Formats: sequence, structure tokens, C-alpha cells
Amino acid sequence: MRSRRGQKGVSIASMLVLAAVLGVLFVIGVRLFPVYMDYYSVRSIMGEVAHSPNIGSKTYWQVWNAINTRLDINSIDDIHRDNFKMNTVGNETTLTISYEVRRHLLANIDGLIIFKHSVHYEHTSSGD
Repeated sequence: MRSRRGQKGVSIASMLVLAAVLGVLFVIGVRLFPVYMDYYSVRSIMGEVAHSPNIGSKTYWQVWNAINTRLDINSIDDIHRDNFKMNTVGNETTLTISYEVRRHLLANIDGLIIFKHSVHYEHTSSGD
């Protein structure tokens, strides 16, 4: 029977398995990072549009065009008009974008990420 002194450390097989797992996680992270960066850009765009001057007097099409212009500038192609909703109740309007992104990860494995973000703003009188 071997003593504990001869069994210290990690074997080469364990190191290879660890390197393979870390490599797979790295590849997945590299492929998903741009998707999440686009999502944070979308959040920023929606906040910017919601706080733009006279937003309370804009129609659905005017708000969508403002958002779509900013999406085009940022080269975000995953969002289309049918992903955008605008709901007005009383003096408050909610803008919601809900979309899915599918990205190839490894071999025959794809990742599906679902994003949804809403911003609210109140209508102000035109004299402000």
C-alpha cells in the first residue's frame, strides 16, 4: 500500500479534464458575450428614448423609428418591429422590447437567450 506522500498533487489526466472544461466554458463565454453587450445597448437605447424631449407626444411609429435608428447605428440586428410594444394607460406609457437570440455554441449545441426590458415614462404637458 502506498503512503499518502506519494499521492500528492493532481494527475495529468485531471489537469487535461480541467483544461477541457475551462476551454469549453471560455468558448461559450466568447460566443455569448456579444449577445449580452447588445442587450445592454438595447437597455441604454430604450432609456435614452424614454427620457428624450417631448416623448409623451410621440406616436408608436415615431417612438419605434427613434429606437430603430439607434439600433441601426449600433448594428443590432436581432430586434424587429414585432418585438416592440408600447402601452399607454392614463398618463403613463410603457415601452417593452421582448426578443430571443439563438447562437451556435459547440458542435450541434445552440444557446437560446430570451431578453425582455421595459421602461416607463409619464406624459407631460406641452408647455414644459
